[in-house]
Amino acid sequence: MSVTYGEDIRTRLQRNDGLLLERLADIFGPDTDDLNSRFTHYTELLTLFEQIYDPQQQTALIRAPARINLKGVHVDHRGGYLNYMAIDREVVMVVSPRDDDLVVLHDEASDAFGARQFYIGEALPPEKRGQWQTYIEQVTLAPGDWSNYIRAAVLRLQDHFKTQPLCGMNLLVASDIPIAAGLSSSSALVVAACEACLWVNGLSLTDEQKAILCGEGEWYVGTRGGAGDHAAMIFGKRNHLVRLRFFPLETEAIPMPSGYKVVVCNSLKQSRKASHTKSTFNERIATYEMAMLLLKDRFPELMAHVTYLRDLDTDNIGIDTGQLYRLVTALPERASRHELMLMLPGQSARLQQLFHTHQEPRNGYRVRAVCLFGLAECARSRMYAPFLQQADMKMVGKLMYLSHDGDRAFAYDAAGHCRPWDNPVDDACMQRLIDDAESGDPAREAYAQLWKQPGGYACSCEELDHLVDIARTVPGVVGANLTGAGLGGCVLVLVREEDVDRLIETVHSRYYHQRNLQPAMMVCSAVGGAGRIW
Repeated sequence: MSVTYGEDIRTRLQRNDGLLLERLADIFGPDTDDLNSRFTHYTELLTLFEQIYDPQQQTALIRAPARINLKGVHVDHRGGYLNYMAIDREVVMVVSPRDDDLVVLHDEASDAFGARQFYIGEALPPEKRGQWQTYIEQVTLAPGDWSNYIRAAVLRLQDHFKTQPLCGMNLLVASDIPIAAGLSSSSALVVAACEACLWVNGLSLTDEQKAILCGEGEWYVGTRGGAGDHAAMIFGKRNHLVRLRFFPLETEAIPMPSGYKVVVCNSLKQSRKASHTKSTFNERIATYEMAMLLLKDRFPELMAHVTYLRDLDTDNIGIDTGQLYRLVTALPERASRHELMLMLPGQSARLQQLFHTHQEPRNGYRVRAVCLFGLAECARSRMYAPFLQQADMKMVGKLMYLSHDGDRAFAYDAAGHCRPWDNPVDDACMQRLIDDAESGDPAREAYAQLWKQPGGYACSCEELDHLVDIARTVPGVVGANLTGAGLGGCVLVLVREEDVDRLIETVHSRYYHQRNLQPAMMVCSAVGGAGRIW
């Protein structure tokens, strides 16, 4: 295969090319110090690359940003809206093509991430291509190996281009995205590797195709999430929030309101995708599917036009809010695998497929609470961007806090005292919601609106809850919630620009100092999406 790559990135860097600086300014903004810092780092990466690999090969520079999700957690795979920012932390890859199908990997932080390599054809032989779901269920991986995320992208592309053997590449990887912090450092690896593999092979895909293939590619490492993170990285736009949803993929860039900043507060509790944590993520996703199977079984006529959870909407299926709550009440609060098999005798194969992705929860699947969270979060995420555009920051904040309450495990009072948190969804609570929704009393009906119900996805932890509750006490803070899958990682705080320093000081003294931790906060800027820098 003969591929024309265009002018080499080394040439651009060596002559301090003005067009390259313009390209960087388009991505990151006009701050001269920031641009010079990135330019210097990229030059250092090119030098290191040439020390490791053949300096005569054509090279390119690829990047993929971290992302934060201001509203719409845990619903990308349910068809809900997501409200993302691509932020100014990134994975950067220097890449050159090879004549064989070997992928060679080095990381700038070589002490932490050792060199790796794999042959594409050996990892995914021609006879196994075009059957991605079957393939990933049979593959055995070395757990925790950073190269799995590169393999995920490359092998998913090879599966997609099943009749065209892909050529290999030499890669040097660098990243300043905090690991296991809920900022999708792993997904950024997948997206950047996808862009690199496409470039060395002279192939192209639409941005929509890239996002979907990257999302499916990451299933290779064992998670079963959606492609929202990947799409946010690909469609990111400087100074804008990216509102998107799937089935089909729709994207809209919305200007961020002036006078406000997003501060990321890292709990420093890592949400690494260890087996038990990965199992919890997959269990919640499976619970959504179980709820849908039960509802379709029990209400086939009402559910005839419902494909995704977001479709279970009062306007879409022609019912009122009280009737919607009756559907949710028909779901079990909790159910074991055995009980689910008895409830759905015609869905045993599908249930077994869902069970395969995770360990059975000790006290059963929280079917009703998870379903109610998903329905309400789809409503909240749909409302978020319009309120942001209107600069109705009170409503923006309320939506963020309600969402976090649906994930919450603990609550802290003003004195710092902690108590367990629970969002009850028992029959009595659901009946009160139904009665309020159908009361004819405007105040009660307002209380019973779907978007106001937290539900119970329960993927927060003590550290994240403490950060949210500290931030909530700071004047100028609009709202706060976790980002990412949860169980550790980061909290996002939307705050007035003039109150950023006060927020940072308060969180430092009441969270990091009290836990004897080094502060780990950053003020984010929205930047451009993933792709080849040059």
